[in-house]
Amino acid sequence: MDHEDVDQVATFAVSHPKLGEEVAAAVVLRAGAKVTERDLRDFVGTRIAAFKVPRIIVFLDDIPKGATGKLQRIGLAEKLGLGGC
Repeated sequence: MDHEDVDQVATFAVSHPKLGEEVAAAVVLRAGAKVTERDLRDFVGTRIAAFKVPRIIVFLDDIPKGATGKLQRIGLAEKLGLGGC
């Protein structure tokens, strides 16, 4: 969320054949923003440990929200066809 081009983000787990799980992120960019997966990984990599940097970044127009308006991370991998945990 600290990146100037990011409007919303939700991280979630996806299955990994050897590690069990890996980190993924669903990102909604601000209007007119042009940022790549590599740009975001590099940005995040300077702020957190390497194993926490999302290996998969999916750009969306909107992240699903529940009735209370909270971002729905649970089941997000399946909704995006990533075979989550």
